Amino acid sequence: MEKLGILENYLEKLDRKETMCIPDVWNKYVGFEEYTKISEHVIEVDTVKFYRFVIQKIKSMKSGINTEIKDSQIYCAMPRYTMAWDIHNQKTLNNGTLIRMLILLPMLKKMNINVLYLLPITEYSNRNKKGDMGSPFAIKDFYKLDPNLHDELVDGLEDFSLNDEFHVLVEASHILGIRVVIDFIPRVTARDSNLIKEHPDWVYWIKKDYEKDFLTPEIPGLDFFQECTQENLEQVYSAQSTKDHLKQFVLPPNELDKEEWERILKEVDATGADLFELIEERMGITTPPAHSDWINDVQPIWTDITFWKLYLDNNERAAQYVDKEQPPYVMFDTIKANKFPAKIPNQELWDLFMDVLEYYTKEFHLDGFRFDIGHTLPKELLQKLFDKVREYVEHPIFISEDLFNRNHKNALKTGYNIMLGSSWKEVEHITKESYEKFILELGEMKIQAYACAETHDTPRIVSREGGVNLARGLAIVNNFLPNGVHFILSGYEINEKQPMNCGLADNTGGAKIDKAFFNNIAMDWTGKDAYQMIDYVIAANEIRVKYKEVVEPENMKLLQIDDGCISFSYGDELILFFNLDFEKEAEFNVKAINLDEYAEVINSSLEHSNVIVDSSTIKLAPAEAVVLAKKD
Repeated sequence: MEKLGILENYLEKLDRKETMCIPDVWNKYVGFEEYTKISEHVIEVDTVKFYRFVIQKIKSMKSGINTEIKDSQIYCAMPRYTMAWDIHNQKTLNNGTLIRMLILLPMLKKMNINVLYLLPITEYSNRNKKGDMGSPFAIKDFYKLDPNLHDELVDGLEDFSLNDEFHVLVEASHILGIRVVIDFIPRVTARDSNLIKEHPDWVYWIKKDYEKDFLTPEIPGLDFFQECTQENLEQVYSAQSTKDHLKQFVLPPNELDKEEWERILKEVDATGADLFELIEERMGITTPPAHSDWINDVQPIWTDITFWKLYLDNNERAAQYVDKEQPPYVMFDTIKANKFPAKIPNQELWDLFMDVLEYYTKEFHLDGFRFDIGHTLPKELLQKLFDKVREYVEHPIFISEDLFNRNHKNALKTGYNIMLGSSWKEVEHITKESYEKFILELGEMKIQAYACAETHDTPRIVSREGGVNLARGLAIVNNFLPNGVHFILSGYEINEKQPMNCGLADNTGGAKIDKAFFNNIAMDWTGKDAYQMIDYVIAANEIRVKYKEVVEPENMKLLQIDDGCISFSYGDELILFFNLDFEKEAEFNVKAINLDEYAEVINSSLEHSNVIVDSSTIKLAPAEAVVLAKKD
């Protein structure tokens, strides 16, 4: 029997009196009526009855799976955060669980989401954590799911593992025609990864004293956020800061002092002592924190993760600048193994990666993966990983984290079918010139790219100039961008303000604020915006689906309407207007278009019931977007 069926049978027979409190918006698209109102936007439900109803609701919404990449609409969630809530009403936050994610599925289906992308759900490390919780990207063990994602609902269900709980989520998603993609993290690992015991030479090592002041070398004469290339490699390695940096790297512990390493292993086996702590205390070395592969970047050091050693030697070009006795090291170029490959692959590690992907696709019937920092992997390795997944998935989803649209041809050639792209950068400061260039660039791309207002690595869109108005406007615009895959980060649909991380386009000035990657926090599911925005996003997505046959790149044309407005059309059937003034209303004549032939399909403002003033005039609120469709 499928795992969802086992859970349903268990709940049908379960006579357990308990209740849980949830935001009433969670129930809005489930429709469970037997609840008690606790506060304005919080309800109390019988836990068992409610989950029975959720499962029945999901089964009643059964739908086929669409494998067309261009039709993808992605919802990105981090279960421990997305579904975090004080479910016991004890003023204590309970982290989200895999089974609690079931509650959200009817809403996602209503939003026309057909890809559920989960941020890492594997066991993570709490060492060197950057907040009150460890980051899910600090993978401790590839093959173990995060025990915090267990739901007490199934505590009485015999032989029902955490793996089974994940099975339930995947099966329920597939019933709704929602494919499931997870993050695969092949470039970094936890500083104290479980694999260090057997393979200490798979990671890099530095002197422990260097950890406190660890920074990437500043390279004089090169710009901020500059890519490391063959042309500037000599300049990178000739810098004194680089030479000082390389002096801090040491051999792995099994080579640095073999006898001490053997003594440490025996002590760990005999007493259960912490291996990593003993290495640091006895040998005075540690794994280096991870850092950006961009030269002179301002992104902070990632204290909780370290890089895998993908090659056993150095790139041939870089090797000429480094002493022959130099221990293995990490630099801007070694991270980017796609552009600076070496000759001797760490084949055992590569084989492990392939085994991990085989395990998840076979065990959980997943539909694809996002490859974290995957664009920096050697192409040879990526091809092997893609081929392994294709053995088990007929139409897999492969998402690249490449940050720039300009790399679209290479992403497609490598084997990806979706890429992150440049949306995150464009919304940082939108101008007519830059956004028109962006739209034209999208139209020429050979691969689908995220059409998004925010990602898990950027500040929330409502924290930028334009705020909620801009968030609503982009909910329309992003549905109609050429070659765009509409991407919704969990929380966008309720105008959540708290970021998950701020590694890209940070607008906080480095402020010490809680972030979901590192802190135990919940989204504001009970704010008034949760009720306005969710319904609005649903309506906007429904329009996208209705007109998907029209919205093809070859049909798109930019229109020159007004200096403060972006406008583009698809044939003569759809016209989109977007007011780029975030403070003032815009009213302008549209001389080349007879507005009498069009009807308003959807607009993003609560202020205007109709943006069409007369046969030649449009009026838009600040940051408002509107889509007009030909009446016939």
